[in-house]
Amino acid sequence: MEKVKLSDICNPKQWKAISTSDLLNEGYPVYGANGIIGYYNEYNHENPVVTVTCRGATCGSINITVPKAYVTGNAMCLDDLRSDVEIEYLYYCLKHYDFKNIISGSAQPQITRQGMEKIYIMLCSQEEQKDIVNKLKKTEKIIKLTKQKLQSLDNLIKARFVELFVG
Repeated sequence: MEKVKLSDICNPKQWKAISTSDLLNEGYPVYGANGIIGYYNEYNHENPVVTVTCRGATCGSINITVPKAYVTGNAMCLDDLRSDVEIEYLYYCLKHYDFKNIISGSAQPQITRQGMEKIYIMLCSQEEQKDIVNKLKKTEKIIKLTKQKLQSLDNLIKARFVELFVG
């Protein structure tokens, strides 16, 4: 495993913003700061790309786009990912990165390309990356199912409470 600079494995880039009045009800998905915000008649990314929210209160939020998507200037695209890096591995590395150290701006938080230059990740072989991603996906699935079970039990308790004391 080696420690590598983020900018050595991809090219952080902000693309042109689209006015909200130009968004459509259908077409190619448009990703803003927090995921899909609408649709547009063209795309600027043929393949999925990792994005980092770079403006506002949710600075540092991470997404992976779908193929053929448009990413606006409110998200930093990690373009030209090196061929020995799995996109989902990079996603998970950054999902747990503490972006507070690179957020600047007093009135509105922001992440710049210069800030992205300070990010390092641990890079292992592609086989290990795939293994790590599979384990993390399984863990996330277990967490999601557990949360659903807890919600169901909470609903059951509330219903029982109503039956016993209100009903």
